[in-house]
Amino acid sequence: MSKVEPIPVPAGSLLAEFGPPSAYRDCFARKVSGEVSLPELIERFYCSWAFRPERVVLGLIGRGASSEDARRLARGEVESFAAWNVIERRENQILLQDFQQATASWLSVKPGARSTTLLFGSWVGKPDRGVVKALMPFHRWYSRVLLSGA
Repeated sequence: MSKVEPIPVPAGSLLAEFGPPSAYRDCFARKVSGEVSLPELIERFYCSWAFRPERVVLGLIGRGASSEDARRLARGEVESFAAWNVIERRENQILLQDFQQATASWLSVKPGARSTTLLFGSWVGKPDRGVVKALMPFHRWYSRVLLSGA
């Protein structure tokens, strides 16, 4: 397994095509051995130890996110999960936007010969707001933690 690295947002991805060009976008990648499908990534991501604190916070604000809810999202049985709604889903990628339409999360898998590259990216609609700017270093750190936990 490799460490999580920032990479350019892949051209043609759901994340690259979402929202106005002025919005903030980032992408992180991690190569793992073996084959990982998008449903496996979704389940691993949202059921990971790294996402657990966020699940607690979501529960406190009435947007609970159980492991079974994550599995139903992974299997394509639901169009929403906790604070997010599915905007679009393709074979190897999914884009979810938060209920306030301020942010979006993107997960994707890129199969290789004997490995899979796991991708996680974010979109922020108004990146110039003071509190958003202040939280960006934490966001980038947390994104790496989340992807490494998957």
